[in-house]
Amino acid sequence: MTSTISVSRLWWIPAVICLGVGTWLGQRWSKTPAAPIDVSQPAEPVLQSEPGGGHVELSGTKLAAANLQIEPVALRGLRRTSVVPGRLQYDDLRHVELKSATDGILTRMLVKPGDRVEEGQVLAWLSSPEVGSARADVLQRRAELDLASKTLEFRSQVADSVDVLIQGIEGRQSMKKLEERFRERMLGESRGTLLGAYSKFLLSQTLESKVASAAETGAVSSRAVTERTSDREGAEENLKAVCEQSAFDTQREQERARADFEDCQRRHDLARHHLNSLLGYPDPNESTQGEAPDLSQVEMRAPFAGTIEESVYGVSERLKQGDRQFVLADTSRLWVSADLRETDWKALGIHPDTPLTVESPALPGEKFTARVYYVGREVSPVSNAVPLVASLENGEGRLRPGLFVRVAIPLEEETELLAVPERGVMEHERRKFVFVDEGAGRFRRVDVKTGREADGWVEIRSGLKAGDRVVTQGAFLLKSELLLEREE
Repeated sequence: MTSTISVSRLWWIPAVICLGVGTWLGQRWSKTPAAPIDVSQPAEPVLQSEPGGGHVELSGTKLAAANLQIEPVALRGLRRTSVVPGRLQYDDLRHVELKSATDGILTRMLVKPGDRVEEGQVLAWLSSPEVGSARADVLQRRAELDLASKTLEFRSQVADSVDVLIQGIEGRQSMKKLEERFRERMLGESRGTLLGAYSKFLLSQTLESKVASAAETGAVSSRAVTERTSDREGAEENLKAVCEQSAFDTQREQERARADFEDCQRRHDLARHHLNSLLGYPDPNESTQGEAPDLSQVEMRAPFAGTIEESVYGVSERLKQGDRQFVLADTSRLWVSADLRETDWKALGIHPDTPLTVESPALPGEKFTARVYYVGREVSPVSNAVPLVASLENGEGRLRPGLFVRVAIPLEEETELLAVPERGVMEHERRKFVFVDEGAGRFRRVDVKTGREADGWVEIRSGLKAGDRVVTQGAFLLKSELLLEREE
């Protein structure tokens, strides 16, 4: 009896335990659950400042060691570009393969690959029988031309002298005066013909005058006067005929000499052109070639100043017509070759002489300016692109043909925008900002909204105004200083 009563009195103990557990669980469930931790993003110190806030102050020592660069915010011409791969190649206008114009043997080499040569410089000597024959033909034609020139000069002087002599005869000048006047002048065969006929005319005229005087005194008959008059008239007609024939003959000989001269000149020019074609350059020693020991000697000359890029044959080797001996190029100007694909289709509207920015992994950090030479008109079925070629100055010779480059192609017209150098724009917690110099070593963080980027510049759409002084070099140091200050 006593045992039963004791157990019934302890019923309340389990109830108290259950009530306590329920109360504890209710309190736990009533609390707000903690936010989940994003493990996908790396932990980063948080700037304990309002948007756009925060200052950094540097002591004089730190400021001197930081080597900060500060530039004012200003309007700058920007445009969207596309960077495409390209290659440097020879300028086709300054790159040539020097080939042998005729069969021959290479007798002397004067240059080697890498040598810089000037325009007209002799590069090598060849011996060519064909050139020797062409030179001999030129010399022969030259001799014929000289002879024809002298003949034409003589015939021209004779024709001029005969014209003057005929005028003197028609003016009935005295024989003595004519002989003195034309003693040193060229008359050719006309001298004897004209002066002889004129002398006979003057004699018949004198005899006629004397007979006429004698007839007046009755010393001679009228028949004698008639005969002398007839002789004078015949001599006068003969003189006239001789004058006409002499004028015609001298003019004809002059024209014939001129025709011969022009024919010899054409033949000489043709022979010289043939020789120059064989040589590949105008032969400068035509006047002294007759004294040359070997007319078959041929010079290979540089058509322009440049560098010997390649040499093929050596001394004593035989060359055939058309064999390549040298590759000459002027690498002070190169071509940049790139392809414009469908994604860069807007670039097809660029005009010749448009500047392009070129970079090469071989010269990191350096930029070069090329200018558009031409844009192709046809899409290549192989590359599915339109070729673009630009001209690049290479006066220092630091770039070489075949080098890989990256070319910035403009896709739109240039626009004046507020911009800062891209190295001055920092980013933290997906917000971009810059540091503005307030003077006395104090710098203020300013959040900005950026736009397009081009050629190392970033458009500032909001947050800054023209004239603000922005830190462009050393901004990362200021960001680190600001983070450290907030952590402390």
